[in-house]
Amino acid sequence: MKVQSKLMRKVLVGAVATALVGGLSTSAMAADYPSKPIEMIVAFGAGGSTDTMARIFAKYAEEELGERIVVVNRPGAGGEIGWVHLANADPDGYTIGLINSPVVEVYPFTREETVGYSLDEIRPLANVITDPGVLAVSADSPYQTLDDLVAAVKDDPQSVIISHEGIGGDDHLAALNFAEEAGIDLSFVAYNGNAEATASLLGGHISAFEGNMSEAAAQIQDGKVRGLAVWADERVEPIAGVPTGKEQGYDVQAAASRGFAVPAGVPQEVYDMLLAVTRDVVENPEFQAEMDQLNMPINAIYGQDYVDFINDSHDRLKSLWEKDPWIEQ
Repeated sequence: MKVQSKLMRKVLVGAVATALVGGLSTSAMAADYPSKPIEMIVAFGAGGSTDTMARIFAKYAEEELGERIVVVNRPGAGGEIGWVHLANADPDGYTIGLINSPVVEVYPFTREETVGYSLDEIRPLANVITDPGVLAVSADSPYQTLDDLVAAVKDDPQSVIISHEGIGGDDHLAALNFAEEAGIDLSFVAYNGNAEATASLLGGHISAFEGNMSEAAAQIQDGKVRGLAVWADERVEPIAGVPTGKEQGYDVQAAASRGFAVPAGVPQEVYDMLLAVTRDVVENPEFQAEMDQLNMPINAIYGQDYVDFINDSHDRLKSLWEKDPWIEQ
């Protein structure tokens, strides 16, 4: 355990707190933070990529904080249930949560009448992982390139069915962007996770699946599926053999970003401490090695830069929604 680091951080937090005018109770709380276990909300089920990242992160963050971090899965409604719990939690620093972009940004306008949280109730802390989107087909598929798939759709629009993991999620939006670039209409089917979609693909029930690099890499490496495109600026390891969409004339970029947030209203001193801990974990070579093993590309975005990232994404996607709302497919 990094006891010296933890103690030094508490001393600094206390010094900042006592230097502030007013807010003595908040400052006193911050000076002692943390003094009990912290709950980390994961808005998806155990065993998925978000949950796996959270539990590995928690292991290293505990060493920095000197307190336990209890990962609590609150799945349901595509992540909304967990984010409602995060937004409604006491802003005392003892509840943090994983947020998944772009999904967390789209629900406030795509589910405007029913959504149980707003982005104003959540303060983004730091992004950790940005996992590029991948469009893949089975190894025996006749489609070798994106052009092959586009030609098949134009010849018979019902012949190509693509999976995704939820309406308005990064997978769904990536496929819609590709369809717009290609000037085609795609047929979709939603699955509860990559494992289910892959089984359906290998069984010949769908033509392709849209997922994330971390989910598709193992199957691509094993030769079970063929990556047609990765939706990134440039090719990515460990699937460097898969060309980008842009290389093939389809300028699509899509990814799932996974980061941390706290309830709005958390004292600034506590926020700053959690931000420093997050930075220490992300820069830890051992943490980086574990993420690399899982094919999860680290893309650190800290503090206000992450707040701006979430807000800009929300505004951009809301404009797209108002122009041409995507519907349940």
